[in-house]
Amino acid sequence: MSESISKQDIVAYLQDHPTFFADNPSLLQELTVADDQGQLQQMATYRAKSLQQQNQQLKHQIKQLIHHAKINETLMNRVYELLVELAVTERADFLSRFVDFVQSHFASDYFKLSCRQEFLQQLPSNHCEALTAAQKSQFTVFQHQDEPLSGRLPQSQIEAMFGGHKDIRSAIIIPLGPGASYGLLGFASCDEDKFMPHAASDILQKLGHIVSCFFAAKDSGNEQPTQSGSTPAKTSGHDSSQAMS
Repeated sequence: MSESISKQDIVAYLQDHPTFFADNPSLLQELTVADDQGQLQQMATYRAKSLQQQNQQLKHQIKQLIHHAKINETLMNRVYELLVELAVTERADFLSRFVDFVQSHFASDYFKLSCRQEFLQQLPSNHCEALTAAQKSQFTVFQHQDEPLSGRLPQSQIEAMFGGHKDIRSAIIIPLGPGASYGLLGFASCDEDKFMPHAASDILQKLGHIVSCFFAAKDSGNEQPTQSGSTPAKTSGHDSSQAMS
C-alpha cells in the first residue's frame, strides 16, 4: 500500500533537490500559483514578476543609501566649517559662536545647550542656559552610561530639557563630559521618527565632543580650547543622516 504524500514531503523533496525544475523545465509551464491579488498565473510569469519586484526594492534601497550618504557628507562639511570658525574665535566668544552655528546649520525644531553656571559666557538665552536641578534629576542615567538618550522620551524629560512644548514627539539628549558633568546637549523634533532609539547619531555626538573639549579646557585652566575642540570625536561608523535630514 502506497503511503500518502504530504505538502511537507513535497517541500522537503524540492529543498533536497534544488535542480528539480531545471531538470524538468516543462513543469514550469504547467504549474500555476496565486499572486498577491489571488489571481492564478504560470510559475514562470510569477517568478519573473517576483524578480522585478525584488529589483525595484533593491533600486529603492540603493537610492536611499545614496541620498543619506549625500546628507551625511553635507553634515560632515558643516562640522568642518564649525571647527574652522571656532579655531579663529576668541575664547570669550567660543560658546556663543558654537550655539549660533549649531542652531543655524543643524536642522531640528528645538535645540538646547545646558551647562554648568561657571561655563556660561553670557546671559542665558533660548538655546543656552545653566544646568537646572530638574535636568540633573531627570538625566541621572548618564551617571551610568555615555550613550545618548533618543526616541519618544518621557514628557518629564522633555519639559526638563526643552520647557513646556507639547508638540515635541522625539528627541535626543547627549551627555557632555563624564557622567554629563559639564552639561547636556539636546535636539528635539515634532516628527516622532526624527530621533529614533538606536539610530546612528555620530554627527551629533561630534558636536557634543567639541563643546565638551571646550568645557574640559576651561575646567582645567587650559587657555587653548579651540585646539582641544578640534579633536576628532569617537564615532560609531554609521550614517546619521536620517536623524538630521
